[in-house]
Amino acid sequence: MKNMKFLGLVTLYHPNIQVATDNIKRYLEYLDQLIIWDNSPLKDKVKEQVMAILTDDADRIVWQGNGENRCIASAVNFAWHHAQENGFDMLLIMDQDSEWQNFADYKKMIEEHWRMGHEWVFTPYFAGQPKPAEPVEVLRLFINSGTVIPIKVLQDIGGADELMPLDALDHDMAIRIQKKGYRIVKLADAILSHTIGAPTFSKHLHLKTSNHNAQRTYSMARSHMICLRKHHDWLTFQEKWMIIKRYYLRRLVLIVLDEEDKWNRIKMLIKGTIEGLRTPI
Repeated sequence: MKNMKFLGLVTLYHPNIQVATDNIKRYLEYLDQLIIWDNSPLKDKVKEQVMAILTDDADRIVWQGNGENRCIASAVNFAWHHAQENGFDMLLIMDQDSEWQNFADYKKMIEEHWRMGHEWVFTPYFAGQPKPAEPVEVLRLFINSGTVIPIKVLQDIGGADELMPLDALDHDMAIRIQKKGYRIVKLADAILSHTIGAPTFSKHLHLKTSNHNAQRTYSMARSHMICLRKHHDWLTFQEKWMIIKRYYLRRLVLIVLDEEDKWNRIKMLIKGTIEGLRTPI
């Protein structure tokens, strides 16, 4: 079997330059090419700062950024088409704040499974979560960062659905992947540290919250409602309840009792929910 070609995709948005480049260095050397999809304003000069640090690897980096925040779905679709045109076999999707402990091992595990005929979608173990009992655990849902998707799988599902440009994109892709008959697995010995949002602990309830602003609150409410409607026949009752509880009920309680900019966040939560119900799917 020929050597597999790995393409990486990392999205940047107002990154901490040193943290983001340190994280990229942990996996870049094991990739054949990396697309850096910069959603930051051009005035931030992210490209100049990042490439000054990654100058030794410039020939393996494809930079995409026009000063607009184009989120993640369009980045995945760009990477999918780039991979098809250039003969890549696998796409690694990364977040700027995710830190690998052993990406080289993860890549070897994926290659071994692929040689055994396991045409799976792969995700790592996230540090801090309960450790899986088995080295390979079958999943129903994944989050984007750390996931490796074979290009043939992306082809079969038609890429990312840009109705969900950021939030719920990973859930939607995971469900469509399984509807096409593919398996999603977590490799317990591949370890990734990942931070979501800007987590804080609420003042009164002492609950962990990502403290998303009004616009992100809107995006989450809209996209998760679209995903819920789109896949209502596939999701279990428990999964539907988890989505409603996490992205609507719990979000509302935290806004009312503990977060700033309450009125704008509540308005955007309501607006996003209504638009998610009305959006044609």
